[in-house]
Amino acid sequence: MIFLIFINLISIFGYATFGMHPELLVKFEWAPPIFAASYSFFAQLQVAVGFGIMAWECQKAFKWGWLKYLLAAAVISFAMEFLGTTFGIPFGKYSYTSLLGWKIAGQVPLLIPLSWFFMSLPSHWIADLLLGSSTSPWRRVFLGSFLLMTWDFTLDPAMSHLTPFWLWESAGSTLLNMPIWNLGGWFFTGALILSAFEFIQFPRSQRWSHSHFPLKFYFANLLLPLGLALVAQLWVSIFATLVVILGCYSLARSTRGLRSLRTPS
Repeated sequence: MIFLIFINLISIFGYATFGMHPELLVKFEWAPPIFAASYSFFAQLQVAVGFGIMAWECQKAFKWGWLKYLLAAAVISFAMEFLGTTFGIPFGKYSYTSLLGWKIAGQVPLLIPLSWFFMSLPSHWIADLLLGSSTSPWRRVFLGSFLLMTWDFTLDPAMSHLTPFWLWESAGSTLLNMPIWNLGGWFFTGALILSAFEFIQFPRSQRWSHSHFPLKFYFANLLLPLGLALVAQLWVSIFATLVVILGCYSLARSTRGLRSLRTPS
C-alpha cells in the first residue's frame, strides 16, 4: 500500500512540476523524454500495483474464491467499456489512447477491467460498513455504486481533461470537464458489477473487518485523481468528492459504521 501511495505522489509531483509548468521542459534538456515516458509508465504501474495489492489481499481473505468476483467485474466492465468506445453507450462516445497499453479487441486497455474490479470491491465493502450487515442488498448495491461513481468525479477530469489517457468525442460539462451522462454510465456499470457480487455472495472477511483494508485502499487510489484535480484547481470535482465523503461520514455516525471503524469486530 505504501508503494502505491508513493507512485501516486510521484505522479502528482511530476504533473505539478512539468505538467503545470511546461517551460521547465525547455529549461532542462533531460526532462522532455522522461516526462513523456512517465505518462504511460506510471499510469500502467499504478493500475498494475493496485491490482496486485488487491489480488494479494483477496487471496489471503478468500483463497481462490476471489477469482469469481474478478471474472464478474472484468466481463461486465469490458462489455460496458466496449459498448462505450464503439457506440457511446452507456458513458458517451470516447476512445482510449495508447498510454494505458495493450487493448482488448483493439478498443479497451487490459488494465481497465482490472481497475474496475479493484475499485468495485472496496466500494461494495465500504457500503456494507456504512449501512450495516443487516441492510438490504439493494441498498448496499446503490450506495456502493454511488461510491464507485464518486471516484470518477476526479478520475475522469484528471485522465481525459488534464492528461490524454482517453479522449471524448464531445466536450461535455464545463464544470465537471466530462460529459455529464458519463456519471450515469459509471453508476449503471457499478450497479451491474455489485449486483453480480451479491448474486455470487457478498464478500465478507473477518480479516478485512479488523484491518479495514478496503477503506484504506479506496482512499489510496482516490489520492491520485484528487491530487491532480487539486493541482489543476478543478474545484467543482473536488467539492463533489468531498461532499460525498462528508455524507458518508454523517451516515456512519448514524449507523454502526463509525463504531466498527474505531473498534474492529
